[in-house]
Amino acid sequence: MTLTPCPSSAKNVAGAITPGGASVTAKDNGTTVTLDNGIVSITVTKASGDIDSWTYDGQNLLAGGVGGGKVYWELQAGNGAYTLTADPATNGGDQAEVRIHTTGSTNNLDVDIDYALLRGSSGFYATGVLTHPASYAATSGGEWRANVYNGTIFDWLSVDAVRNKEMCTPSDWANAVAVTGAPQEVELLTTGIYKGQYECKYSYSADIGDQDAWGWSSTSQNIGMWVTKPSGEYYNGGPKKRELMANMAVGPGPNVLNMLGGSHYLPNADFAETVAAGATASKIFGPFFYYNNKVPAGTANAHDVLFADAIAQAKAEQAAWPYPWFTNSGDGTYVQESGRATVAGTFSITDPGAPSASPAGVWIGLAPDNGVDPQYQFFTYQFWVKTAGDGSFAIPHVLPGTYGLWAFGPGAAGTFKNPTDVTVAAGQSLNLGAVSFTPARTAATVWEIGVPDRDSHEFLNGAYNYSLWPTSYVTYAASFGKGVHYTVGADDYAKVWNYAMVGNATWTVNFTLPGAPTAGRQGRFYLALASSDSANLSVALNGTSIGTFSPANPTDAVVRLGSHGAFWDTQFLFNSNLLKAGANTLTIEDTSTGGTLEWDYLRLEVDGN
Repeated sequence: MTLTPCPSSAKNVAGAITPGGASVTAKDNGTTVTLDNGIVSITVTKASGDIDSWTYDGQNLLAGGVGGGKVYWELQAGNGAYTLTADPATNGGDQAEVRIHTTGSTNNLDVDIDYALLRGSSGFYATGVLTHPASYAATSGGEWRANVYNGTIFDWLSVDAVRNKEMCTPSDWANAVAVTGAPQEVELLTTGIYKGQYECKYSYSADIGDQDAWGWSSTSQNIGMWVTKPSGEYYNGGPKKRELMANMAVGPGPNVLNMLGGSHYLPNADFAETVAAGATASKIFGPFFYYNNKVPAGTANAHDVLFADAIAQAKAEQAAWPYPWFTNSGDGTYVQESGRATVAGTFSITDPGAPSASPAGVWIGLAPDNGVDPQYQFFTYQFWVKTAGDGSFAIPHVLPGTYGLWAFGPGAAGTFKNPTDVTVAAGQSLNLGAVSFTPARTAATVWEIGVPDRDSHEFLNGAYNYSLWPTSYVTYAASFGKGVHYTVGADDYAKVWNYAMVGNATWTVNFTLPGAPTAGRQGRFYLALASSDSANLSVALNGTSIGTFSPANPTDAVVRLGSHGAFWDTQFLFNSNLLKAGANTLTIEDTSTGGTLEWDYLRLEVDGN
């Protein structure tokens, strides 16, 4: 293995490698091993793969963290066997890589944890591998994450442009009080700069597909600690998979997470895709890069500078994916670029009811067509990109295999699935040409509410307040407990239609038709939900029921303060005679007692009015 240092003038190259760095060393301490390159050092416990010391800029970045501070992984069984898979003594001091192999987790999986440190690198790489041997009982995955309890010097949390703020202190969190009726993660702060405000770890969740880097910086030390995402292929659930990123809610103390196989917003996702007893399966999660950076004392808005640099570093990691230096020597299944493919094409939308529908900004991707919706797949690799303004797309780094081609986005309601599967070969540059989506439609649009993007962010309280407990619950009963009345043509759904419905209520859409629809024709009401947890909906037109809808697999995005969970949609067909010239109403009632839902998109279709 040979590393080529970047020129001294370069910025944000993969591995954050600068030339002239000291040789990497791997010191075996008995029960631990220490990897050191003179910039970053980590001490790894052989039995578990935990890191108890992470040094950068002359200090242990875990000091004072929860339990003394550490990096740990879910699912590992604590019976690790240690291997030095890349020995710097034999490669000129360019790279050290260790593997911790644990067997027989409670989820019937073997767990491998790899760490790699490169010469001149301002950070280190981490990789997890889950393997199901044929001799094990059946498994359905499980909550699978790498978690960092970072030190108390870190006080500024950065997830995105909105969740980018100084956080409450551990002392403030310790003095917070529980909130009646709220999950235990929600607390009311009684001291500090946010006294009187609510704090919850779920307020800092985000969609994996939108994230490049997330983490913490220290305003006193001007240094940062980040998770960077070089690829989205190994996360479960596709690009709209929402998960925890980082928070100040455990211990108490700061932490940063990489939810590789999380189920916080898809509680049943772990059970949708299973590996049977007698079957073998393996999946590599990573490598991903833990990045450290710093800026000089006195740098204005140092936290923003550090965060911007972390995002730039993540872009550099993505440009270098897959990593040529990583051979995953434990099982050799990591595929280099020469063994991967690119799949391209141009996506278009053909909808007579919306002739100007744009194909821009659509998520389009390859995921196995294995009978499980991509948002519930766990052991698969998925490859997603967003279409350009003209609908063109190029999906890089695709592993050989047979996939379904899926797409969804703001230009069309519903989910596109290519009628035939796509077979991808190693080294292939496959152009699918024109890919056309004709979304389901019965008649012309009478009215629509929202945007079909599988998210509730465009509605009232959706842009940011969805992540605040008072909006979700404390003021909900007074504002929306008796339902919502929305008048088409007069009301703005961003100002009237709350992003969520909580508990039993009836929401009414008032609309006027200039004339009676063509008699005896079929109309359609299309309803898409960004999340649903035990909701039982009944829909009526002018007092006449047109159907019910009770989504399966509940996703509790409302209580977890997210803008969406699992996506659900349905249609209600009706006779156009139910509508009349003049005033009409459509009502949506949740007949459950404690159900919740988040809206995505609603549309009424009928001809001839």
